[in-house]
Amino acid sequence: MEAVIKMDDKGYAFTPLSLLMIIPVVVIAIAYGNIINEASLIGSLITGGDVTYTSATTIITSMQKGAADAGRNSAYNASRQVVDDKAFYASGTSKNAIRNNIIAALNSHIVNTTIEVSRQSGRDIYINNILIDSYNDTPFTTSNVNITQTDPYGFYVNIKGGLPIKIVQKDRDQVYELRTPDISTYVSIEGLEDPYIWIYTKYRSSNVIYNYPYYAYSSVYGPDFQFDVDVDKVNNRIYHLWDCLNGTNNPSTITPRPFYFPDPSGLSFFDRLEGKNTSTEAGGVRMSTFIIGDPLLEDHGRSDISKVDREYFTAVIGTYTVKFGNDEMTDPLGSIFYLSNAYKTYFNLANSY
Repeated sequence: MEAVIKMDDKGYAFTPLSLLMIIPVVVIAIAYGNIINEASLIGSLITGGDVTYTSATTIITSMQKGAADAGRNSAYNASRQVVDDKAFYASGTSKNAIRNNIIAALNSHIVNTTIEVSRQSGRDIYINNILIDSYNDTPFTTSNVNITQTDPYGFYVNIKGGLPIKIVQKDRDQVYELRTPDISTYVSIEGLEDPYIWIYTKYRSSNVIYNYPYYAYSSVYGPDFQFDVDVDKVNNRIYHLWDCLNGTNNPSTITPRPFYFPDPSGLSFFDRLEGKNTSTEAGGVRMSTFIIGDPLLEDHGRSDISKVDREYFTAVIGTYTVKFGNDEMTDPLGSIFYLSNAYKTYFNLANSY
């Protein structure tokens, strides 16, 4: 007796004979009021127990986990490549390069997983209409995977839904088919080296991307940096600006690594991989940080340069300092902290404290 079952994203289609066999179960499913979910259980039962169904869900779960791992690994490798080669990506290429690396890693991960599932389950498994039986198979292409951003500190790896998966049990002439859901996995870039800082300070300053923790945003009042909620006139500091400058607080005896803050005039992670000083990305995915000390003093020939990273590298004059009477605030390395008027306004800092 042949029992062929096929499922797509719209439901099931049964042969007449197999339908008669499971009518009682279908009636029970209708009684629960959730026939689609129950039908999935029925499908797994008929096509050789839960082995076939588990094989399918294992592959989909592997896609979700693989996208996250591939995204993080590709972002890390891109950052390290710029630092190690002392050369930025060409303009407009970093995002595509990371996506291509994600696709390659995702293909390797899914193919390895699928071949192992096929070996253990005794099923032939097709993904995107490709029989996965070789480690060289590539079920994912650029048409299936893309990258999007909604904030400065990470990006989403999106795998387009609707990819067909087919699991075949030859000895029983049974087929289980489904289509993948849309998969969107967030990949954090926090903790990665910022090659933009490394190269533009002539390989002398290291900075790791971490989110400034005291930033808040209101749809009514706009950004609130809370840089001057606490004024320390004894030490000529305002907090949390000093916290932002001190950043990760000398990890492993490395020079202070300032935090990064959202900045619609700043640069995205991909801009930084390409060494840009202006951005075409959406304002909501851009960020900035500060330069500690004055590593390019000999190039600028003057010290009154804005310490916002992008402005420091393009030698924008800093006309504002944080003043306590006649004293000026210095950064953790003892250099006077300068800002342009534009950033003094953006940070809502007072003329003096």
